[in-house]
Amino acid sequence: MVIKSPLNPIIIGIRAYKKGNKKVRKMRKKIFFWVIVGFFAFIFQFISPQNSQAVTDESEISTPEGTSTLSSEDLKGIFNRLYEQGVQLGEEDGYNEKRYQSLSDNQFSNHTSEETEWLMLGYTIGYENGKRKKQEETLTVDANEKSSGEQDGYKKGLEDYKNATIAYSPPQTPAKSKKWNEGFLIGYTKAIEIMNLSVKAKKDGQIQGREQETLNIPALYDADEITRKAYEEGFQNSQQEQMKKEKKQYEQEGYKQGYAFQNLSVPTDLSPELATFYEKGFTKGNKQRHKDVEQEGFNAAFTYITYHSPSAYRTNTRLLESYKEGFQSNKVAKQLRKDAYEEGWKLGRTPNIPSKFKHNKSAIQMYEKYYELGQKKLKQTVMEISLGILIIVGVVGTYITITRRKTKGNLVSDDNQEELALYEKLS
Repeated sequence: MVIKSPLNPIIIGIRAYKKGNKKVRKMRKKIFFWVIVGFFAFIFQFISPQNSQAVTDESEISTPEGTSTLSSEDLKGIFNRLYEQGVQLGEEDGYNEKRYQSLSDNQFSNHTSEETEWLMLGYTIGYENGKRKKQEETLTVDANEKSSGEQDGYKKGLEDYKNATIAYSPPQTPAKSKKWNEGFLIGYTKAIEIMNLSVKAKKDGQIQGREQETLNIPALYDADEITRKAYEEGFQNSQQEQMKKEKKQYEQEGYKQGYAFQNLSVPTDLSPELATFYEKGFTKGNKQRHKDVEQEGFNAAFTYITYHSPSAYRTNTRLLESYKEGFQSNKVAKQLRKDAYEEGWKLGRTPNIPSKFKHNKSAIQMYEKYYELGQKKLKQTVMEISLGILIIVGVVGTYITITRRKTKGNLVSDDNQEELALYEKLS
């Protein structure tokens, strides 16, 4: 009897192969050839309508005389077992890229031709699966190595750029794989390019910030986080500088209005934030005006001994009140006048204005005035004393002269009397 099986062409090929070849190497080459031929023949018979029932559970298998007939279930089980065994062996050899490494004559001697074909069918498919798996793993490893190198190169490039130590020929790392070094070079170069572009992005962002209020990042800079942040930073810096200038401008305008003691009048076209700074400036100007008027009154106390209201503030009671408070708060003017006068009255002394008044023009003028008064008083006193001394000296001198004359006259009289007595005696 003849076995009706869809694998008959493959079986014929294997039998022809076994008869003509005994050496393992020749066998492997021919097995590979006939497996391919048998595989396509099997596929053809499998899809053929007249043979479609051959692989079903209803197939009838004829065996030679003297043998038992196998059921379709048994035949299917043997096929699956040998096929899976071939797939496992093929996958191992395919993964290691060593064709027929796991095959030997013993594996074929224990099987019929049909079983050998089933085993080889699984081996062929398994080999391709193993080879493909190894290729996929190799590609994955290479991709991971390259990606790791690119990330490390990118980080190193950013670091060198910030430290101004850019290496225009990045060094290779022999301990790393070729793919890693390729990725490192790509990442390093990309980092330098990105940082150069970020400088331009920041400048362009500043320009846009001065020209408009809405941020609109160009696609060139929006593609990378570093350039995008650089552009945003430039835009925001420009916006902040512009806002800072406007705040200062409107605060100064408010200050002028407040210092002039006018009514608060905020421009209607200002934003709430700028309006706040305008009002802030107005309040500062108002307070400073009161402070300056109070200081003016304080300084006036150095010039005037008694208070009198200036005509400039007679119509503004609040400023006049500040002026008066400043005048009355000056408790040092009286003592400073006295000290200046005494310093000028003393001999050999020079003006010595207290350090706390050296920047007060009114205090300096008052000190100099009373120092000069003291100087005049000193001169007058010296003249008076000198004149008195002269008078005293003159009186004493006159007295002494008169006394001397009287004494001399008495002495002459006595001598004359003695001479006259002597004359009379001699006569």
